[in-house]
Amino acid sequence: MSTLDPALLDEALALVRELTIGRASLRDARDRLAPLRERWPLADPAVVRDEETSDGSVSFDLLLREPAGTVSVAYSPAPALPWPMRGAIRYSDHHLARIGTRTLRVGEALAALDFLWYDHDVLARLVDTGVIAAELEAHPVELSDEELQAAADAYRRARGLLDPASTGRWLAERGLSAEDFADLVADTVAVSRLRERVVGDRAVDWFARHRASFDTLVVAWTAEGTPPAGREAALAAVAAAVRDGRAAGVLRTVAAAAAPEVRDATGPVPTVVGGMPVTAVVVAREPAEWDAATRALVERAVFDEWLAERRAATDIEWFWLPRDRTAPAR
Repeated sequence: MSTLDPALLDEALALVRELTIGRASLRDARDRLAPLRERWPLADPAVVRDEETSDGSVSFDLLLREPAGTVSVAYSPAPALPWPMRGAIRYSDHHLARIGTRTLRVGEALAALDFLWYDHDVLARLVDTGVIAAELEAHPVELSDEELQAAADAYRRARGLLDPASTGRWLAERGLSAEDFADLVADTVAVSRLRERVVGDRAVDWFARHRASFDTLVVAWTAEGTPPAGREAALAAVAAAVRDGRAAGVLRTVAAAAAPEVRDATGPVPTVVGGMPVTAVVVAREPAEWDAATRALVERAVFDEWLAERRAATDIEWFWLPRDRTAPAR
């Protein structure tokens, strides 16, 4: 017997019926779930949207937690398939995609990306996706239609999608529908708003404590030989190398974004520039200033710090690969 409030079950059924009949988007469904979350927070209501490929019908499931497990409330209007039969044509859990007549298995895909799984930055970003989604489900942000339209227009402009035809091709190449695109834009805006909420008024104080990390480093480098340690001599050596047609140059980078060996260098050090092994020397360090560019970097750093704390506090289990190769991304 369920320990959930009967009133919650009644409202859950009414809501899931309205969402299904109205073919609501996932974003709208999450927005409409907010009153249930506020009234019954211990039930931790969550919504799942499914679109059946065989008939195009939409179904919603509303998940409600209770001490002994999870209750699922679903509704399927006739003649749509009832939820136990949705997706009745199942693929193996080990199948990732069909490409032509060839089925790509998860193991093959992961083997092709094998080197990535040794990069904990990649693992951390995958975990971040789940952490952010959970935070936005628990504490949604309000997004206006005007804000979403402006974001969609900016997203298309940034990718050169300036007309319906180019947008349609871009979506088709990625297997996305117009609804998927709307959800993608909404998620992008929601993450931006979440970052604003997390950062709040912490940016200035955080910058004061980490100011040196945002200094600008002026780095002279050459692919042949070793540049002198002194500023003028190093710059002259680089200029001479360029005149002779050899690979050399000067770059400016924020200290936090520089390779560790460059950031901590006190003299010439081996590093990589543009994928090419070089020897580099820091010839100047310009103190950071609190401007718009620096503020954007600081806000990203504060948000990344928040994400790292959430990752450390989250139980993570990886599937398909051996456990000794999928240590938690801490």
